[in-house]
Amino acid sequence: MDGFRDSSADLVLGVARPSSHDAVLDYACGVGMTSLALCAGVSRVEAVDELPDSLDEGRRLAAEIGARNISFGLADLYTLPFEDGAFSLVVCRGAFHRLPEPVAALREMARVLSRGGRIVIVDTVVDEVTDTPLNDLARLREPSHRRLYRPEELGRFAARAGLAVTEQQMERRTIDLGYWLQAADVSTEKGDMIRSRFLTLSPAVQERLDLAFADNLVSFSYDAAALRLERERA
Repeated sequence: MDGFRDSSADLVLGVARPSSHDAVLDYACGVGMTSLALCAGVSRVEAVDELPDSLDEGRRLAAEIGARNISFGLADLYTLPFEDGAFSLVVCRGAFHRLPEPVAALREMARVLSRGGRIVIVDTVVDEVTDTPLNDLARLREPSHRRLYRPEELGRFAARAGLAVTEQQMERRTIDLGYWLQAADVSTEKGDMIRSRFLTLSPAVQERLDLAFADNLVSFSYDAAALRLERERA
């Protein structure tokens, strides 16, 4: 399954430390890239989302590589069709910034988590310098974007859901702006507007994002966080 591994999948694996006994829920799975990266090393994966087209693509990819222990299903992310404690590992990778009710989402993840299980959240994070500008740019790029959070905000959400952050890893990533836009299927017109916004960011923001120019190429860097959450002990 190495063809479906990237740095964010490695973050999930490093923090989750999955085993062959794990029953996994891939929450807001998209096309199931996390499921595909995990499936070979776990018992089974239930991949759920609210986007039928993404689930269809996930099924196609799973069939292509012969991954038989992944089940893709359409689900309300706030009322999951699973019993309490059904999973020993719940993962949400690259989707938390799209969730309109983050605390409610975490509570529902916690409901289906078994005793001694863990939740792993991986997403882009911001700080006091990048918070407003990067969120503004992300909303232009992706209409479904809600908010990129600061790591401490994620910790507060977890606490409100009765969860504790037991491990956190950070990773600095660099990405080509053109690829970032293409990945969200951004139109040429909107892409040009977003590119111009990057070029007019304040010097402090440009420095924090490591904004770089080479010929016609633009790249920038951002931080990704992986949080391991477990139920708070009474």
